[in-house]
Amino acid sequence: TIIALSVYFVYEHFHDKLQNVNLTIIRNEENGFIDYEKTHESIVEICDTTNNNHIFMIPVDSVVNMLESIPWAVEVDAEINLKSVLDVKLTECQPIMRIYNTQGKSVYLDSEGNVFPTNMSYVKHLLVGSGYVRFPINELGNIADENYADTDLPEMYRLMKAVLDDEYARNCVKQIYKDNKKNYIFSLNITDIIVIFGEINDIEEKLAKMQIFFDKMLGNPELDNYKELNLNYKNQVVCTKK
Repeated sequence: TIIALSVYFVYEHFHDKLQNVNLTIIRNEENGFIDYEKTHESIVEICDTTNNNHIFMIPVDSVVNMLESIPWAVEVDAEINLKSVLDVKLTECQPIMRIYNTQGKSVYLDSEGNVFPTNMSYVKHLLVGSGYVRFPINELGNIADENYADTDLPEMYRLMKAVLDDEYARNCVKQIYKDNKKNYIFSLNITDIIVIFGEINDIEEKLAKMQIFFDKMLGNPELDNYKELNLNYKNQVVCTKK
């Protein structure tokens, strides 16, 4: 009898109509790259409950495939629950930096080096990299991919990631620029002084020197007389006056 009831329940369940679509977008902020209303509407259109009037006819796989094609989606889960509701969970990417190439086109990158396109309707304010940085924007993926091997993107990412991993640098560096001589230059939040980081070497040592210098000069009016801080010299910091 129990088996018969179970079979009947399953039969009735799969012959029910879809009652609703619940979409949850998982991200750190209320707004993001993925538009909730448009995405929900697309899911409803795929479900097409007018023609697919039974649960077993709902093309859940097609819903998943559509969501996975969204360039800012990193994980998708969709299933119809026992209340005949399609539950959809969509995890959005969490970029940590934005990098512009020499053509002024930009991409976002996350902590694992995954590359995501920009979105005109949503601008995320992050650490920015720019200047003489060559890389294509029509090929996404990851900075470890072969199509980025001969570009400047992996190197710029490496330096920006190091800055973000350093507590002091993360809080004071707002932009990193690469000049035509392969020198990296920092713009800071705390002062108008430009920091010449130079080429990518001794990253941790240079960041430590920058912190020591500004900690020592904190509150010193002499700081207003400088325009540049050069970290390229071994065991010292060279300042250029205005």
